[in-house]
Amino acid sequence: MRVLAGSARGVPLKTVPDFETRPILDRIKKSLFSILESSTLILDASVADLYAGTGTQGIEALSRGAEKCVFVEMRPEAVALLKENLAKTRLQDRAVVQCCPVGHFLAGLVPHAGAEIKFDLILYDPPFSFSREASSRAAAEEEISRAGRLLYPGHARLVLRCEKKVEPPAPAGLELVRRWVDGPHAFAFYKLLG
Repeated sequence: MRVLAGSARGVPLKTVPDFETRPILDRIKKSLFSILESSTLILDASVADLYAGTGTQGIEALSRGAEKCVFVEMRPEAVALLKENLAKTRLQDRAVVQCCPVGHFLAGLVPHAGAEIKFDLILYDPPFSFSREASSRAAAEEEISRAGRLLYPGHARLVLRCEKKVEPPAPAGLELVRRWVDGPHAFAFYKLLG
């Protein structure tokens, strides 16, 4: 794993060596960030990296010119490596790291989601599968819906990494505007309705 472009290009990134974290492959990350850059979703953007792991996607966004990134990850061992990666890339001054479950982070922000806390880009990469039973899918869709309320209206996007084999989630208040597939990997791009 490494930073692919921008100010920290080529810097190797640490990942947690277990099966609970599924780091994005460099080839897939390159394609995703090509889409994001061509859609003008990175430069000077306010980004949230939810289920950040060791921060490979949020760090890529910062390296490519995002103004700031909030990283949310609940596992202390992943957060420790995330902070090391930020220091190694010299991007820590534009980063905020929250060590808590994504649901707790959203619960603290969404009721107060006035003009002060909004994002241009939310990278949403949960470690779970959407092919599970309907009750888990419904809870995941509700969490995505809450995250989506933190998007700026219009051009801002929530980008969900999920499995190719499943129907993209349908979170309330969000509209699926693009689905991109590469092998078994899929990304769903959502915007706020209205």
